[in-house]
Amino acid sequence: MNLIERTNRIVYLDVLRGFALCGILFVNMPSFLGERTTSEMGQVDQLLRLLFDLFIQTKFYTLFSVLFGAGFILFIDRLRVKGKSLWIFVRRLTILLAFGLIHLLFWKGDILQTYALSGFFLLLFVKARPTTKLFVGIALQLYTFFLYLSIYLYARSEGDQSIVEPDGTLQELVASRQVLDYITHHATIEIPMALTNTLTIFPEILSLFLIGAYLMERFTVRPPTSRTLVVLLTVSLLLSLPALYQIVMIHQGEVPDGLANFFFVWLSGRTLAVTYAAAIALLIRSGRSLNGFQVLGRMALTNYLSHTLVLTVLIFLTGAYGTIPLWQGTVAVIVLLVIQVVFSRWYLRRHAQGPVEAVWRAGTYGRRK
Repeated sequence: MNLIERTNRIVYLDVLRGFALCGILFVNMPSFLGERTTSEMGQVDQLLRLLFDLFIQTKFYTLFSVLFGAGFILFIDRLRVKGKSLWIFVRRLTILLAFGLIHLLFWKGDILQTYALSGFFLLLFVKARPTTKLFVGIALQLYTFFLYLSIYLYARSEGDQSIVEPDGTLQELVASRQVLDYITHHATIEIPMALTNTLTIFPEILSLFLIGAYLMERFTVRPPTSRTLVVLLTVSLLLSLPALYQIVMIHQGEVPDGLANFFFVWLSGRTLAVTYAAAIALLIRSGRSLNGFQVLGRMALTNYLSHTLVLTVLIFLTGAYGTIPLWQGTVAVIVLLVIQVVFSRWYLRRHAQGPVEAVWRAGTYGRRK
């Protein structure tokens, strides 16, 4: 059966994308509101920071990246069915890159430009066999693992220190409501830094794209059984436990937000992402609609960019950057997500896709569809 016809799989992808979007907002929220070291936080915030590191941090960009790779296969399959050129995919990525660069003018943590630049390299694998994609993806994951392991070992031998760097410049600009200077700072400082960071994390992101592409091709031919999903959930959860234990122990030490913590947070993201993906699949197979996640996923790009719009307005209205407690930010995230579910459901009853998705589609094909 053609990939396009497997509507049940697309529902799963929408739900998983919406679920990942929720996690992404929780992860990004401290950056939006201004990073603080864990030692500066109160007890409630320190507990929240621990929970974030255990169950949220690194888990959801992993899911999102794998989904991007799966989406690549779906998109290329559509082009083949319609007899269209691969240049359409290039145009699609170019527009995504433009979205990302504009987004970076307001928030330094944008991932769209990273996805777009890394996505161009997927074109090298259009005709590659699924096993080739998997092999290269695993090889790049191993490269990333040994890179982070070496950093962890260096921190252990030379002494660990916090990797959180509060931004005094942005704090001053927000406090004085200097919006134009805020944008200028991002254009001249944050964009070059973000592009440099993309070069650093490119191998990992491409590896996740390729693994997602492999899984899309593999499970289209033979979807996993429910028993397989239960095994994946159980094994991945068990494999997560040693890293999660290390995170708990590190948070009880003197440097809870250093390189050692980062390594185990990253490591647990590999396995818990599998746990979450399998759990969502099982819930859908059990008859749960998970419509809230589904509508968020169908408008993922619109909702992702609106996170920046809402939280940037919030910090300028309050003049607070780097001073809002994590628990207050968490409450704001929950409220925002509820509003987005309601709005997305309302909007999709009237339109086939979100507003930013519509612009992206129109630019991709050269006309509105």
